[in-house]
Amino acid sequence: MRQEKIVEYLYAKKQAIAPKALAAEFQISERTLANDIKWLRDIGRTEGFSIERIRSAGYQLEISDKTKFLRFLSHAKRQEKIDSGNPKERIKNIELLLLFHEGYITMQQISEWLEVSLSTVKADIKQVELFCKDYGLTLFSKAHYGLKIVGTEEKKRQAILYLIRNIIHTPVLTERYKAFHFVFDEEALRSCLSEKLQQHQLKASDIVFENIIQHIRLLVFRITQNNTLTNDERTVRTATDKYDLLTEDLVSYLETAYPITFSTMEKNYLHEQLRGKFSVLDDRTSNQQLKQAIEKTLELVDLRYHTQFRTDQELGNALLMHVAPLLQRLYTGHQLDNPIIDDIYTQYANVFNVAMVFISELNKDLDADISKDEIGYVAIYFAASLEKQANQLIDDYKKIAVICSTGGGASYLLKVNLERLFSNAEVTTFALNEVDQIDKSFDLLISTVPLDQEQFAIPIIYTKTILNRAEINKIEKDLSLLRESENKVFDVHQFILSLFDPQWFQIDTESEDYLQLLESEAARLEDGWAEQGFKHSVLEREKMIDTIYQNGIAGPHPMEQAAIREVIDVVLLRKSIWYSKKEIKVIFLINIKKDHLNLHKEISRLMIKMMEDQALDNQLAKITNFQDFKSYIQSLMKEG
Repeated sequence: MRQEKIVEYLYAKKQAIAPKALAAEFQISERTLANDIKWLRDIGRTEGFSIERIRSAGYQLEISDKTKFLRFLSHAKRQEKIDSGNPKERIKNIELLLLFHEGYITMQQISEWLEVSLSTVKADIKQVELFCKDYGLTLFSKAHYGLKIVGTEEKKRQAILYLIRNIIHTPVLTERYKAFHFVFDEEALRSCLSEKLQQHQLKASDIVFENIIQHIRLLVFRITQNNTLTNDERTVRTATDKYDLLTEDLVSYLETAYPITFSTMEKNYLHEQLRGKFSVLDDRTSNQQLKQAIEKTLELVDLRYHTQFRTDQELGNALLMHVAPLLQRLYTGHQLDNPIIDDIYTQYANVFNVAMVFISELNKDLDADISKDEIGYVAIYFAASLEKQANQLIDDYKKIAVICSTGGGASYLLKVNLERLFSNAEVTTFALNEVDQIDKSFDLLISTVPLDQEQFAIPIIYTKTILNRAEINKIEKDLSLLRESENKVFDVHQFILSLFDPQWFQIDTESEDYLQLLESEAARLEDGWAEQGFKHSVLEREKMIDTIYQNGIAGPHPMEQAAIREVIDVVLLRKSIWYSKKEIKVIFLINIKKDHLNLHKEISRLMIKMMEDQALDNQLAKITNFQDFKSYIQSLMKEG
């Protein structure tokens, strides 16, 4: 990077260099140089060097720890090289190169720049074309000229923001990209933005704050490069609101700090970015209308999924505050990125569909495509509501019977621990020979020994005598799933194991098409195991947002669960197949009843255990039959 080359240059000169001369050497402004020096001073504190300003002489390099400094220089040189063997890194570098470049670039030039074969570049370009299509852009090719990305400035900004936020983790050789990172006094902007938010009594989460910073950085950079919005791609806004003041304050700061002038279009663009980050309920009428729409939509969700979200007033209020700016973002086409989306999508797959249905219903008049990232934010609210309901469930138990065969101190310890867990309940312990004293007046029976369930008219769960955190978690899971189950006796591990069936386990050596395989398996399940329409719903759900998670684990399921008989259809692939640029090793086609959201959550937890297994490939290779598979699943359950 340029900043590191400045260090190399000062190291080679062994003397102070005047700012004007140093800026001229690297063909940058003195303002840019000052920003570079500031960045280098911050880096130098931990890398064994500093850059001092010598009066009447200029900038001079001072080395405090030569070992650290030389290591820094060595690392800098290594970073100058793109890992051309990494397809993802290589493709994203090409995308950024084309997005930041206004003219044509030939594939031969790209080949030489990356030091890879022309055939490799041609293969990469196919992925670049798909990327452009996702953002409403076109990769235009002209004979004897080369390639360039064509589209509106607004679409280009969306694509660039996606790349710099979510993909690029390695240095990019594009000079314009390097400039984008280092010509900007980010700390000054952060200070200004923080001050103005306080001044206008606006609160922003860390994610929203960073999102605004990124937008402003790119906006300023594009304006300095004469890449501005046109009248054709943006309607002039005449209405005013409270975010205009914030916009004007930031524009004033930016026009003073940088040699740029904001057009009306650019001001509108910044205004939209800001307005879409905060609650925009401008009046009581709008507030009430949206509140009623959310309540109506929650009723629809409850009807479809057999849930009780409508009764959660806290959920309703939280959604009201979140949905207002979300609908604004959908309207303007500037959606938030979600840095934790993969964790949300994996751990809360049970409510992701719920969030999709909720937003789709609210958004039906607007009919804008909503991103996976935005759905993830909404899913968190539903997940929190379910967790709260699970806690309330524990409070519902008022009278609990406990059977502990060991008696004495162990029985007393178990009673004390259960009283702590069930704080609203009266807990009574019984010996095995006293079971005839347990009648219908009890809400729940907890036992440390196997029982004849026909002997009791109340629900039963099992536990160990000594309650550690894992065992308490299991009790909580059992109770949540007991409420969803028609059985009187529940054990989360045994129940999930019962969902695997030899009839619905196969080792596949031939399949090459993910969707075709899903279609075939889903069609089989419609023969007495799932309701008609299951196949269509599974494929529809997968095409919208795939359910392929980390380490090659896929958990496809329909938009609405519709099992007649619950089962998890398992396909172990001896040869990985690919879909949506993701590798698939194992498929869990989930077929459970629509009111079993907590069960879906526990299935997801089991799949996460597989994803986290460092020896997964070896474990899968050892599985030759259903019993091997079941044993492996049991081993994962024992781990917690």
